[in-house]
Amino acid sequence: MQKMYSDYELNLLTFKDDFKDSSDFLIKELCVGNKRLFVSCMDGLVNSMSVSQMIVEPIFSVKNIPDDSKEYLDMLKKSIVHCPEQKSIDTFDDAYYYLMSGFAVVVVEDCRHALAFGVQGWNKRTTDEPSNENNVKGARECFVESVNDNKALLRKRLKTYHLKQKQINLGTSAKTPVIICYIDDRADKSLVSQIEKRLKQEHFNSVLDYGELLPFIDTDISSLFSCVGTTERPDVLASKLLEGRVAVMVEGTPFVMYTPYLFSDNFSSLDDYDNPPFYSSFMRILKYGAFIISVFLPGMFVAVGTFHQELIPSNMLFLIASNEATTPFSLMAEAVFVHLLYEIMREAGLRLPKNIGHAISIIGAIIIGDAAVSAGIIGAPMLIVIAATAISSYVIYPLYERLTVIRIGFIILGGVFGIYGIMLGAAMMFCNICAINPFGVAYSSPLSPLTEKTLVDVLVRGSWKKLAKRRVRVSDFEGATLDE
Repeated sequence: MQKMYSDYELNLLTFKDDFKDSSDFLIKELCVGNKRLFVSCMDGLVNSMSVSQMIVEPIFSVKNIPDDSKEYLDMLKKSIVHCPEQKSIDTFDDAYYYLMSGFAVVVVEDCRHALAFGVQGWNKRTTDEPSNENNVKGARECFVESVNDNKALLRKRLKTYHLKQKQINLGTSAKTPVIICYIDDRADKSLVSQIEKRLKQEHFNSVLDYGELLPFIDTDISSLFSCVGTTERPDVLASKLLEGRVAVMVEGTPFVMYTPYLFSDNFSSLDDYDNPPFYSSFMRILKYGAFIISVFLPGMFVAVGTFHQELIPSNMLFLIASNEATTPFSLMAEAVFVHLLYEIMREAGLRLPKNIGHAISIIGAIIIGDAAVSAGIIGAPMLIVIAATAISSYVIYPLYERLTVIRIGFIILGGVFGIYGIMLGAAMMFCNICAINPFGVAYSSPLSPLTEKTLVDVLVRGSWKKLAKRRVRVSDFEGATLDE
């Protein structure tokens, strides 16, 4: 990294040359007493009024200017400019990073150092209700694209000095601030250091979204399941940090990653802790049932209808046979076709502009509904099975992408090997879930290995009188070493 010059003209020329043809780059030369200096900032990233009132006016208000430039720079930092966020700069790369982070950079002649003052003022999205994690009784605020606002939202939730928010900058072409959040008296220090090491040792060209970092935090075991969770709710993240987990915030995205993420986390929601325990327990059991339906129902239907017709009641068998006799495809091909057609329509409805997105639902109702069944392309029983599967998969939305792919695999296994193929595929899937061991914590915890201390909040949700007495951390799970 190129150091700043002691020559004022060289520093000024370097700034102007590097930001040539950049219309948003602003620079103002000042002369105070016998000292020359310039103030630079990026238009749209700073508050112009703050630059004028907190930096320029205080500089002109001081009459007694010391001859020594380092002494004057120290005076600017301690007694002239009263901006609370101040950074010392030694290189041009650091100066440009702070410029594009909403700072104003002050460079004084005959000095190899500069100062950056935080006067951010760009437009930001409000912390409205999150769009992907809706709840009925919980808070109505979410993370936004500004990492500083996200840090403040988390700090507001966790009013403790044990909350640490360590910043690292990733990217060789364009640096992006990344924040590692943890509670130092609950998170394992080796877990924090491993995550930081994994992120720093990779040479990213740039980091534009959290998805670019997720594979480097995730497990190295080949699996469709991930041990990294995401949330856009400060209250959810606060609860995860209190359990000893570590979070990673990325500038420019409202989604925050946290790890270790367990399989059971997919079946809990914020409303579980606001509803009565009996209802929350019922909903959790319902979610586990929805997981079984969304994974196995189409494959079992294909397997039973193709190889094991004796397991179907005679009345239902006659109904299925009469419908399938008019279709040109086998049960397996029909199930895959309808499933893929549904996913195409879902993706189209998701990507289309909102004002014409409703047309997809109308077309889908016509094509996949009565017209397709009446034309004999697909059978009504298959349509019901795929619809029930699709609805069930939305109940556990965090697993939707994984279940979509796994479901097709079970359809093929059921169509080729019957129930025996379904059983073999289920054994392989659950073995894979149990094999994932993020940072020494079993992904299947606390169900496997069975941990009695945490079972009160897995399949069922215990009352707050029980939950308040326990203090569960990730490291409490049996077999968790958190060491590689």
